[in-house]
Amino acid sequence: MKRKTENPAAVVSKELIIESLFDMLAIKPLSSITISEIAENANVDRRTFYRHFKTKNDVIKYYIYAVLKQYEKILLKKFTSDGHLFVKIIFEAFLSMNVTLQILNKQNLLDLFLTEFEILYEKYQYQLTKSEILKIENIDYILTYERGGIINMIKKWITNGLTISPQNMTDIFEQMFLIYKENL
Repeated sequence: MKRKTENPAAVVSKELIIESLFDMLAIKPLSSITISEIAENANVDRRTFYRHFKTKNDVIKYYIYAVLKQYEKILLKKFTSDGHLFVKIIFEAFLSMNVTLQILNKQNLLDLFLTEFEILYEKYQYQLTKSEILKIENIDYILTYERGGIINMIKKWITNGLTISPQNMTDIFEQMFLIYKENL
């Protein structure tokens, strides 16, 4: 069965709308941005906006989903069973998204991004966890704790301006688990 591809003009329109919204988010609150302003800034008609999206939040959600899909492709190319390298890849990818993440943070939309990222992280977290560890009773709670730890580290890192290098963040993540393991 042949896979249906999206019309190239539609792809361009969506990209223009997304770019327009994020340009505006860099300078003003989401609540004060209108659909008409987004369309005008993107050089598209309001009807074109509504052909692709229902709301401004739909644009943001679509963008987040697209970014995470792109990130997942990068992750799959570099996928490794080495948890240390896996975490470093996460921090490197997020550093490359610095401007967008700062805009989301400024607009109080970072949690939306991190919630979607957590779903993706969970998928690979189970793949990276050794099979004998997965047999531990209540492992879901332990992995949820770990997931929450990295999500909160990422959030703090972003809110602090991503000033620490991905390697140092990876080292901090590893240090956290060494300390935890030593104190069990």
